[in-house]
Amino acid sequence: MGMIGVAAAVLSVLRSGRTVRQWRHVPEVSASSVDASVLAVVPARNEEATLPRLLPGLVGQPGVRVVVVDDASADGTAAVARSLGAEVVESSGPAPGWAGKTHAMHLGVASARDEEWLLFVDADVTCTPDLVGRLVASATELGADLVSSAARGTGPAWWFLLPAFNTLVFEGSPPDGRGATALAVGHCVLVRRAAFEAAGGWEAIAGTHADDVGLGTLIRDSGGFVKFVDASALLTTSGIDTFGDCWRSLRKSIQPGFREMFGPWGRVLLVVAGLLHLAYGLVPLLRWRSPWSWLAWFAQTVPHREFLRRNGQPETAAVLAPLSWATIGVFLLDCALRPGAQWKDRRVG
Repeated sequence: MGMIGVAAAVLSVLRSGRTVRQWRHVPEVSASSVDASVLAVVPARNEEATLPRLLPGLVGQPGVRVVVVDDASADGTAAVARSLGAEVVESSGPAPGWAGKTHAMHLGVASARDEEWLLFVDADVTCTPDLVGRLVASATELGADLVSSAARGTGPAWWFLLPAFNTLVFEGSPPDGRGATALAVGHCVLVRRAAFEAAGGWEAIAGTHADDVGLGTLIRDSGGFVKFVDASALLTTSGIDTFGDCWRSLRKSIQPGFREMFGPWGRVLLVVAGLLHLAYGLVPLLRWRSPWSWLAWFAQTVPHREFLRRNGQPETAAVLAPLSWATIGVFLLDCALRPGAQWKDRRVG
C-alpha cells in the first residue's frame, strides 16, 4: 500500500498541475462590446418554462436576430417564444441519421439571411444584455472563428461533481487546442458563419451527440481558430442544478460519445476508466494517515478550487475533491454497465 500511496500522490500532483496550467489558456471574455450581425439559434424541446428567462436578455441585443427551433415540443414552447419576440421554426423531430439537437440547430441555420455570425444557445441559459457583443469582441480580439463559454449554475452538482468532470473535459479537449478534439461547450457557441459553412456546417457531423466539441473540432480541423473563453459571469444555466439532472446530462454526452469514438471498445474503456477513477479518489481517503495521501488529497483540491473560484461556488468545497473523484468513477461505471441514455424523452445512447 505504501507504493500505491506514492503513486497516488505523484499522479495527483502531475494531473492537477496540468489542469491548473490549462486554465491559464482560458481568457476572460472581453470587457469591450462589438455590434455585429448575428443569428442566434435556440434549440428548444419542451422549454416553455425556461424561455421566459432566456429570451428577454437575448432578444433586442444590437444586431441579433433570435430564432427558436421548436423541436417537436408537447407544450407551449412555440407560443411562448413568439410572445417574447423570437422567430420560430417548427420541427417534427430529427431526420434519419441526425441527432435531435444537431438537427434542430441545422434547421435554425437554414433560416439565416446575411448574418456574419451564428450563435447557438441552450434554452435553459440566462444571459446578460451585453453577452453577444462581448463574445463578438472576444472573437475579434483573439482572431478566433469560434468562441464558446460554459455557463454557471447553482446546486450540489456545481461544487461536488463538476469540478472533477472539468478535469476530464480539459484532458480530452484541452483549452490550449492541442488535444484530439477542440474544446467548446454547448451552453453558448459563437461561430463565424463563413468558417461554419466552409467546414460543412451541421451536415458534416449530423449524427453526433457531442455537438459542441464536434463543432469546435470540425472548425479547427478545417483551418479555423477555436477559443474557449470564460464568460460565466454573463451566463447562468438551470439545466443541471440538481444532482440527478447533472448526472443524466453528463451521461447522455459521455455514453454516446465513447460509442462514437471507440465503437465496441467504448464500454470496456468506460469500465477501466471508472475503476481507475474510483481508486484515484478512494486511496487518499482510505490511507488518510499517510503523508503521501495528504499530498494526493491536497493536490486534488487545487484544480477543484480553481473551478469553484471561476464559477462563483464555495471554494471550501474543494476539500471534497477525493470524494468527487470517487463519484466520477461510479458515474463512468454507470455509463458502461447501464447502456442507453435518455434526454428530453429521446434515446441518445
